[in-house]
Amino acid sequence: MDFETAIAQYIGRSVEVFMTNDFIQGTLLGVGNGVLTVNAVSSSYSSVTGPVSVLIPNTEFVRVLA
Repeated sequence: MDFETAIAQYIGRSVEVFMTNDFIQGTLLGVGNGVLTVNAVSSSYSSVTGPVSVLIPNTEFVRVLA
């Protein structure tokens, strides 16, 4: 099982995506073709909101929130 297949089961869940130089929190909208799509919400770490595409090779890890 690759990373895309593993993370796809969490579509619709709240996630935190950690990259080398950035952090995005929001709802996982989709996974495919080497990209995670997250509907980002403003947090204390980032003011980015709305749909954000994150290249999977740039992703350090993803935390799925309860």
